[in-house]
Amino acid sequence: MHATDGRYRQGSGGEDRVGPVPARNRPATDTGGPTTGTEDRAQPAVPDRPSRAARETRPALEVENRPRPCLPSITAEYQIVCPGVRPAEPEERHPALLFLTGSRVGAVVVLEGRPLVVGRDPACDIVVPEETISRRQARLLPAEPGGVVLEDLGSRNGTVVNGERITRRTLADGDRIMLGRTVLKFALQSQLEEECQQRLYELSTRDGLTNLFNRRYFDERLQAELAFARRHGSLLGLLLLDLDHFKRLNDIHGHVAGDRALMEVARAIGLQVRGEDMVARYGGEEIVVLVRDIPRAGVAVLAERLRAAVESLRIRHDGKELTLTASVGAVALRPVRTTTASDLIAGADRLLYEAKSQGRNRTCVAEGDLP
Repeated sequence: MHATDGRYRQGSGGEDRVGPVPARNRPATDTGGPTTGTEDRAQPAVPDRPSRAARETRPALEVENRPRPCLPSITAEYQIVCPGVRPAEPEERHPALLFLTGSRVGAVVVLEGRPLVVGRDPACDIVVPEETISRRQARLLPAEPGGVVLEDLGSRNGTVVNGERITRRTLADGDRIMLGRTVLKFALQSQLEEECQQRLYELSTRDGLTNLFNRRYFDERLQAELAFARRHGSLLGLLLLDLDHFKRLNDIHGHVAGDRALMEVARAIGLQVRGEDMVARYGGEEIVVLVRDIPRAGVAVLAERLRAAVESLRIRHDGKELTLTASVGAVALRPVRTTTASDLIAGADRLLYEAKSQGRNRTCVAEGDLP
């Protein structure tokens, strides 16, 4: 017998199935007792739920034929149109070289649309300070429209693009260039990408407080400069400056005053050196200066100039005027094959200690070569 009140539906196979129960006919309880309201007829019993074994033996076709819910596609795309807003124009892209390895890792060189020579010689347009490449390794030539041609200049170890040694090659976006042990990437970048990459490079090589080069970059640059000086028999000078009684300044005036003093000292030292000299924060209140092709007498003059620049500073902080002094140890020599970076640092540090022991606020420069 089949009920006609809508609670059961007859399936295609003749079996009875449970259908939706109208609200007016739903039982008041699940115990099968009498209902309340206008309906007082006994409710037909609901068939027992099939056992698990019976459900598992149900034909698979029946499951597959069940209607599936209609859900909206998750890959649908929506376009929002804003009146008065025009899509941004595509940015113009410029050719550039990105250093992936070596002492200049992270640096970006924008190719300016003119011939550029690459090599380890300081006179090159793009300097790669590495012993394994030639003084004039390769040349970059502008090509139309907006392209760049890489040409080897008869280098000793060759110029390699994407693993292949080349004589002349028109570069494509993403090409990898190997010059000795240094790997560069040729890329077409927008101005925004160039600025972002340059900012990342500065963050990786600069001290966050003083904006001087950091210790890691200095160590790499010192190795490159030492190798260059050994090869060419040129002079190399290193000056190590330390602020006198800096801990006392921090203890009396606070670390904010100490940070301000370091920033002012870094700025003052930067004004006393040449553009090709390198100034770095070596650690704490120590600052190191690396100079090329200056004789010992010239290094002594520079050391005294740095000391006087620090002494003349008048730093305003919290309504007070702060003063500082510095001691400087310096070496200048023509490195030989056995000269190491540690030798230069140890020599300058020994002379700095000597300046401290003699009363501070003075300079000590090596009279001869390092022992």
